[in-house]
Amino acid sequence: MQGRFEVHSHTEYSNIRLLDCINKPENLIKRAKELGLCGLFITDHECISGAVKINKIGMELYKETDGEFKVGIGNEIYLVNERTSKQKYYHFILGAKNIMGYQALKELSSFAWQNSYWDGPIERVPTLYSELAAIVKKYPNSLIATTACLGGEVSTLTKQLVDAEKLGDNATARECKQRICDFINFCLNLFGDDFYIECAPGCSREQIEVNKRLVSLAKAFNVKMVIGTDAHYLRREDRFVHKSYLNSKQGDREVDDFYEYSYLQSEEEIQENLSKSILEEYETMVKNSQEIWDKVEMYSILHKQTIPKVEVRDYSMPVSSQGDYFETHYPVLSSMLCSSDKVERYWVNECIKKLKELDKNNEEYLSRLEEEADIKRTIGEKLETNMFAYPVTLQHYVDMFWDCGSMVGAGRGSSCSGLNHYLLGITQLDPLEWDLPFWRYLNKERTELGDIDLDLCPSKRPAILRRIKDERGKNFKDEIDELSRRNLGCTLIATFGTEGTRSTILTACRGYRSEDFPDGIDSDTAQYLSSLIPSERGFLWELKDVLYGNDEKERKPIKMFINEIEQYPGLIDIMLGIEGLINKRSSHASGVILFDEDPYEFGCFMKTPKGEIITQFDLHDAEAAGLTKYDFLVTEVQDKLVECINLLQEDGEIPNNMSLREVYDTYFHPNKLPLEDERMWKALHTNNVLNIFQFDSDVGSQAAKKIAPTNIIEISWKWRMLMVLCDL
Repeated sequence: MQGRFEVHSHTEYSNIRLLDCINKPENLIKRAKELGLCGLFITDHECISGAVKINKIGMELYKETDGEFKVGIGNEIYLVNERTSKQKYYHFILGAKNIMGYQALKELSSFAWQNSYWDGPIERVPTLYSELAAIVKKYPNSLIATTACLGGEVSTLTKQLVDAEKLGDNATARECKQRICDFINFCLNLFGDDFYIECAPGCSREQIEVNKRLVSLAKAFNVKMVIGTDAHYLRREDRFVHKSYLNSKQGDREVDDFYEYSYLQSEEEIQENLSKSILEEYETMVKNSQEIWDKVEMYSILHKQTIPKVEVRDYSMPVSSQGDYFETHYPVLSSMLCSSDKVERYWVNECIKKLKELDKNNEEYLSRLEEEADIKRTIGEKLETNMFAYPVTLQHYVDMFWDCGSMVGAGRGSSCSGLNHYLLGITQLDPLEWDLPFWRYLNKERTELGDIDLDLCPSKRPAILRRIKDERGKNFKDEIDELSRRNLGCTLIATFGTEGTRSTILTACRGYRSEDFPDGIDSDTAQYLSSLIPSERGFLWELKDVLYGNDEKERKPIKMFINEIEQYPGLIDIMLGIEGLINKRSSHASGVILFDEDPYEFGCFMKTPKGEIITQFDLHDAEAAGLTKYDFLVTEVQDKLVECINLLQEDGEIPNNMSLREVYDTYFHPNKLPLEDERMWKALHTNNVLNIFQFDSDVGSQAAKKIAPTNIIEISWKWRMLMVLCDL
C-alpha cells in the first residue's frame, strides 16, 4: 500500500523569528522517505525561505523514485481579522498544489512580512482573512489548506467548546459552535475539496478531546480529515535536544507538553498515539493524505538568472558598412552595431564613443574591446542571457549614485580589468594602462555573470536605495499593489545566521536541564568550555572534529574538552543536534537585487528585525531562482572624501559651482592624482593619513609604515602579502 503523505512539518527556517525547530531540510526529507511516506509538505512558520533547497531535493527524489515520492512547498501562516496587539493568532496550513500555488505562497507571505509589527516583545507576521481570500481568488485551484494543530482556529475553538460544555456555560458553547461553523464555511467557500481538517497524533488530554470532536465536525460538514505530525524534530529520542534548544531562549514559552508529540512519527507511533482517540479513522485519513499526494504537481522553481533592465538610448543601426577592415578584424563589434538587440547596440556604441572621446579608438583598444565582447557573447549564450545588460544597468545606477551626492569608488578587484567597465564609467582605471588582463574578470571557461563591486558613501546609501525603489516601482505592472510598488523595486538580500561552534556550546549550556542543573549550565562554565575549542586561521574547529578528530585535516580529539562535557550527561547530544542550525535572519552587507515589472516573478520578501525589506532567499538560492545580485558596498572613506570636497568648496579652494562628479573628475580621479609625488607616500609612511582603504586597522597602519610602499603597485602587492600572512 502507498504510504501516507505528511501535510505539516518544519525545518530550521522556522527559526528566523523564534527558535522553533531542529530539522535540517535534507534530514527531514530523508527521514520521511525512510519511514515509507509517499511525500510531505514542508510548512515553515511564516516563510518559504527553504523553498529552493526543498525544491531541488524534491525534484531529484521525484526522478529517483519514478514519481512515487513528492516534496511540496507549504507555509504555516497566522490568521487574524486585523493587525492589532494582544489577540489570538490562529495557525493555518497552506500547501502549493502547483506552480501557481507556489506563486500564491510567495505573494501571501511577502505581504504579511511587509505588514509585520511588534506585539509587545514578539514580532508578529499575520495574514488577514481578507488577504487569504483575495489570493485564493487570484490563484484558484492552486492551494491545499488544513486546519493545522491545536493552535489552529478550529482546534482552539473546539477545545474552548469542550471546556464550556463541562462548565455548563451554554452561551460560550453556542458562540464557539457558531465561530467554528463560520470558519469552516469560509474555508469551504475558498478551497472547496482542497480543504481538510487536520488532527495531530498526540495523547494529551486536550488533543484526545479535540480529535474526537474533529471527527464529528468532519462528518457534519463532509470535510475529509488528515494526520499532521507538526514535525519539529525527527525522532522521539530527539525531544530532549529540541526541548533544550527552545529552553535556551529562557523565556516563558511552553516547550514541554506542546511539543511532546511534534516529531516525524512512524506509522506505528501514530497508531499508538491515536489509540486513545480516533484510531478507527487512521486508514481513512491515510487515504485522504494520498488524495493530497495525487493533487500535488511536481515543478521546478529554478530559473536562469535574469538581468534587470533599464531604459537606454536606442542607437540606430548603421546605414552603411563599417568597412572590410573593421568587419574582418572586429566581427563581434561589427555584428553588435547591427544587432536587433537595443542593449547590445547601446553597449557597443557607448564604448566606441568613449574611445573616440579619449582619443583611443585605435587597434589596441578596439582589439581588447572585441575580445571582451566575444567572451561576453559566448558566456551569454551558455547562460541564455544578455551579458551586456549587466554593465549597462550598472552604468545607469552609477550615474544615479553621483546624482544622490555619493562618491563612487575607483573600482575593486578583477572588475577593473574590464575595458568596457572603464568606458561606461563604472570603474576608473584604464586596464590597458595598468596591464590588467580581462581573463581575470571573465573568460569563456567560467560560465558566470561576474560581479562588479562598487563603494558608496554610507550616509547616502539609504537615499540611494529609496530612489531606486521609487524608480523601479513605477515600472511595475498595474496589478502590483501599492505597498509592494513602494517597497520592492530594490531590496537587500537575506543572510541566515547559524549556530557556529562557540554559539552552539553557549546555547546548549543555556538550554541544558537536569536535576543538578535545573536552570542550565552557568555562563562562566559555558565560556570556559568554548575556550577549549582550537582554531585555525581564525576559524574554530567543528564539534565533530573536536570530539572525534579529523584525519584528513590532521586533527586529534581534544581530550580536555571531552572530559569536561562528559560531566553533563546528554550535553554532547544537544550540541551535535543544534550545531549549524539557522537561528536568525539578517541582510547581506552589500548585495542588492533590482526587480523588473513583477517582483514576485522570482522573488519573495520579508523583513530583518530592524525592519529592512530583504529577500526570503539567501544569495545562492536567490540566484538559483533567477535573480541577479549587484554589490553596493559602503566605505567610510567615501563620506570623508565628500566632506573634504565640501570644505574645500566652502573655503574657495575648489569652485563651488561644480557638481560632485565634476569636482572628482577634475581633481580626484585616479588619472588626475599625482601618484608619483613622494610627499604623498611619505605621509603614508608616517601614518599621517586619515584613511587608507584596507590599511585602516592598527595592524594595517603599522604594516603601511613598515613596508613603506612608494607606488600603487607596491601597496597592492604588499596588502596581498599582509592578507596571506593573516591566513597563516
